[in-house]
Amino acid sequence: MANDTDKMSPTEMLYAGMQLTRPLLRNITARVEADLDGTGISVGERAILEVLLAVQQATAPEITQILQVKRQLVGRLLKDLVARGLLKSIPNPQHRTSNFYRLTEESKAVIEGIRSTEMARMTQFVERFTDEEIRAYFVVQSTINDVMISGYGENDASN
Repeated sequence: MANDTDKMSPTEMLYAGMQLTRPLLRNITARVEADLDGTGISVGERAILEVLLAVQQATAPEITQILQVKRQLVGRLLKDLVARGLLKSIPNPQHRTSNFYRLTEESKAVIEGIRSTEMARMTQFVERFTDEEIRAYFVVQSTINDVMISGYGENDASN
């Protein structure tokens, strides 16, 4: 399928690229899972730790929205991380039942180590592409995600 891209229209090529998303996501998840071996952190836990590294503090609904995953999954992962001492649960003065979550020093060191390793590998990988290709990839991926959320802009004739 991907070998005949010179014969494809841009629409066909975009569609074929989108068809690669599922196997790509599975492969990324498998790679991340393998790279996490020995850290005691799962792929889902890694995602939550990364969010909290970026935002410092968040509620479960905020983390759910950022990760675009099921609320129950986030709740279970947060509970496990708190129980293992990898997250702090802090009362939220504006909402009694929705605590804030923060990294502990231990989990901050763990996620920074994981990210450091990943970024070192990414630095080697990024050399295969030009800056323009990376920017274009980001724009296309972001736009596809936005369009899938909004439904192809069906309510906006200008798209």
